[in-house]
Amino acid sequence: MTLEWRGRTLYITRLEVPEMGRLAACAPQTAEEAEVLAALLAGARVCLGREGLEYRCYRRTAPHGIYRRCMALERELREMGICVAGTSGR
Repeated sequence: MTLEWRGRTLYITRLEVPEMGRLAACAPQTAEEAEVLAALLAGARVCLGREGLEYRCYRRTAPHGIYRRCMALERELREMGICVAGTSGR
């Protein structure tokens, strides 16, 4: 996981599948994962670029079931308050 603070906003620039699962389960194992959860609890804005999600690289090769599980994890992160920004310029 790669993190970058810009003002009061924490940007996650790279998020791998195991880290995504631990964040969605609120079970951090690294200092970076704990920092993301602490930022959310403190009311800071946390953003994640869609291109930073590792699982999206495997869209064409991953079995449908596992890819859907990863999509569900992304949805849980959004529900926790992590803003997943697209690359369309919005």
